[in-house]
Amino acid sequence: MRHVVVENVNQFSLKEAPEPTIQFPTDVIVKVSATTICGSDVHLILGEVKTPWGFPLGHEFVGTIHDVGSDIRSFKLGDRVLASPGYCEKFGIFGHGQNLGDLGGAQAEFVRVPCATNTLSPIPGSVSDAQALAVGDMLCTGWTGVERAVDAPGATLVVFGVGPVGLCTIHAARLQKVSKVIAIDVIADRLEVAKILGADHTINPTSEDVGDAVMRLTDGRGAEAIVDAAGVKNSINSWCSVAALGAKVSLVAVPSGPIEMPLSELQTKSVTMWAGLADPTQARRETLLEAIRNGTLNPSAIFSETVSFDKIETSLQEFISRKPGLIKPLIVFN
Repeated sequence: MRHVVVENVNQFSLKEAPEPTIQFPTDVIVKVSATTICGSDVHLILGEVKTPWGFPLGHEFVGTIHDVGSDIRSFKLGDRVLASPGYCEKFGIFGHGQNLGDLGGAQAEFVRVPCATNTLSPIPGSVSDAQALAVGDMLCTGWTGVERAVDAPGATLVVFGVGPVGLCTIHAARLQKVSKVIAIDVIADRLEVAKILGADHTINPTSEDVGDAVMRLTDGRGAEAIVDAAGVKNSINSWCSVAALGAKVSLVAVPSGPIEMPLSELQTKSVTMWAGLADPTQARRETLLEAIRNGTLNPSAIFSETVSFDKIETSLQEFISRKPGLIKPLIVFN
C-alpha cells in the first residue's frame, strides 16, 4: 500500500509500505475512502510537535471495513465507518509518531485501528464521506469548544479564526442554541463560508476594530462566549476587547509557540478560560452523524476542493503554503 511519511523538517513523500494486518483481537483494518490534511499535520511536518522522524502522517479518515479481529462484533466486512483521531486507552493519535502511540497514519490506503469498537462509528447510508470526515476531528473539536464556552441558550458567541475548526465551531453553535454568532478572520473568502455555515455577522480586523465592532453588535455588552480557533497573539490579545463581564473562553487552536496573555485584563473582566482539543467520544460522533442525517448540520462547505490521493504531496505543499482559496482538501481514492 501507499502512505505519506514525514522524513524530516518539511520533508515528506508518498511511499510504499506493507499493508497493515490484525495484531490484536480488537483490531480492525480499514480501507480508506477519504482523508484530509489538518493544521496539526503542519505542526508535525515543521517539527513544532516533537516526535522521531520517519512517521506516517494523518489522523482524519473514513472508509470501509477490510478485515476484523476475532473479538469484533459491532462491524462486518464492507461496513462504512468514521474514525476518531485516536484512541484513549494509551492516548494514541493516528499519524503522530512514536511519542503519541506509534499508530499508522490516515493519509494511507489502509489503516489498522486498535480498540475498534470504541474508535470507529458506523456511517448512516445518507451521510456522505465528506460529511462524515468532518465529524471525527473538526466538528468534535468545534462542538467541544462551544460547549465549554456557552453556559446557556441565548448567548452571543465570538469565534476567532475561521479555518476548518473555526468554521466547524460556527456550524456546531446551533446545537447549543446561541442567539448570535460573530466570526472574525482576516481572509475574506473564509468569512463568506462562515456565513454559509451559520455566522450572523463577520468582522475582518484589517478593515475595522474588532472590539468596537463586537460592542456595536452587542449593544455594548460584549460576548458571553468566545472560542479561539486561531491561537495567535492578535486573537488572544483581543479576548478582553470583545468579552462581556464573566465571559468564558475556549482555546481550541494549537499555538505554534509560547504566547503572552493579558492575564490582568482577563482577571478584571472575570473571564474563565478553558484550553483543550476535541472530545471525540463515540456518543459525540454519533450525535453529530445523526444531526447530519436529519439535516440539522451539513459541514460539506468546509472542503474547498477535491483531490486524488495520487496528488497528496502537492496538496500538502499547497496547504502548508496557504494557497489562496484553500480551506481544507477532500482527498479521495480512485
